[in-house]
Amino acid sequence: MRIAKSKRKLVSGSALIEISLSYATLVFVAMVTLRASLNATSNQAWTVKQTMSDAFITRETALATRVPFDDITGSNSLWAVSPGVTTSSVTIGVLPGGQSVTGTLHRTRIPDANNLSSAGGTGTSATNPSGTEAWKLQSILVYTVTDKQYVKSRTVLRIR
Repeated sequence: MRIAKSKRKLVSGSALIEISLSYATLVFVAMVTLRASLNATSNQAWTVKQTMSDAFITRETALATRVPFDDITGSNSLWAVSPGVTTSSVTIGVLPGGQSVTGTLHRTRIPDANNLSSAGGTGTSATNPSGTEAWKLQSILVYTVTDKQYVKSRTVLRIR
């Protein structure tokens, strides 16, 4: 009779080991799945921030093409005369959950070398008889995704 009792104890003990191994396997699978989900989400956040910055710099290009020429060359211009730079902190967009994505926008304008001296160039009435005025408007966006810094720039040529 004693032999039968010890066999029953072995059977009930092995069930506890099987349950423990099943639980450990389940936890392992859950951790691997969680890790894969986090990796997919982090890549998606990078893509969303890149798309936001592309949209912002495209808006900046549109602004540079539509601002009246007198506003570009005026004293209150958004673009400082090179080598000067106008710098401002900007909100590129907002992620789901309300987290803002911010960056730094640098703007400068460079006169064409053939502009007349009144327009920042070294041209003369002989080299520029029509008095044409040309400016390069540069906008540079600097932003960070995780711990990496990215830069996007656009240059628009305006002529009158």
